[in-house]
Amino acid sequence: MIDPISKGIDDLGNSLLQALNNVQGIFGKELSVAKPIHDNILQLIGNTPLIRLNRIGSEYTGVQFYLKAEFLNPTGSAKDRTAIAMYLDAERRGKLKKGMSVVLVGAGSSSVSFTWIGKVKGYPVFCLVPLHTPPERIQLLRSYGAEVTVTNESDLGRLSELAEEKAKKLGGWIPDEASNPANPNFHFKTTGPEIWRDLQGKVGAVISAPGSGGAITGIGRFLKSQDRRVKVIIAGKQNSPFMEYGKTDNPKERERIQLPAVYDPKLIDHYFHVTKDEALHLQADLYEKEGIFAGLTTGTVITGALRFSESIPESERNERNPFNIVILSPDRD
Repeated sequence: MIDPISKGIDDLGNSLLQALNNVQGIFGKELSVAKPIHDNILQLIGNTPLIRLNRIGSEYTGVQFYLKAEFLNPTGSAKDRTAIAMYLDAERRGKLKKGMSVVLVGAGSSSVSFTWIGKVKGYPVFCLVPLHTPPERIQLLRSYGAEVTVTNESDLGRLSELAEEKAKKLGGWIPDEASNPANPNFHFKTTGPEIWRDLQGKVGAVISAPGSGGAITGIGRFLKSQDRRVKVIIAGKQNSPFMEYGKTDNPKERERIQLPAVYDPKLIDHYFHVTKDEALHLQADLYEKEGIFAGLTTGTVITGALRFSESIPESERNERNPFNIVILSPDRD
């Protein structure tokens, strides 16, 4: 038999829970910190955390580094955001309908993301890869569900022509992240606001590798729309066309450099060239000092972030209110 005191405690607890549920019903998702139940695996894309770096960069007083952990997306890559954005956009516009095929080029992270989402959504995926593609990449794509064709081509232009021929034959859809505005728009709607929210608007700079240019464009547009003082930075290989563009002020030279249509160079405040050895060193440091294993590209971006921090004026460095630098960590491979 339950004594009156225990019953009173139980009744009070139940009343409080009911009150919280009622408040939740009124205010909706804004009150919720976590959503433990998802309707499908695709809802795990995005909302990646910021991880504070405690040892790397600790020598820079008044500067705090945060890793935007995009490697925690389901396939381990920020390309999951790009792929879901373009799938949803193509479906809304009627470019992709039930039963249609998806035709991809290459064996990179983008192809993995598009293959995975195609599998979840029920679209057959065909992937054309160049000669000399590593066998492990081919196997990875096949394990995700792609029908992979190894071509005799190594030229990207010729591969794209073959993909167009394949798509025409199948009546399929070719995603083109380099020219599709759904790519940067999704980062404007999700990745940028996540960074702003998690740092409560205290963002000093964001830095990324170029990629297709979509992520840094979308994120940069959003952050600068909130505060024009936010610095938007790119770190990459010296032979990258993005780096070539950044190192010259000559309009004629810039005109000859082909950049993805989704990329907006006007947003970029600084460019940093990083060697492979420098990137490898910081990739190893990230694991050794922070226990985080991420891809080589993250080593590149951290190197750029450390270099940029050296140029921050003393007037903007404050231990109580540090200059926050967000480092986009795009993948775990």
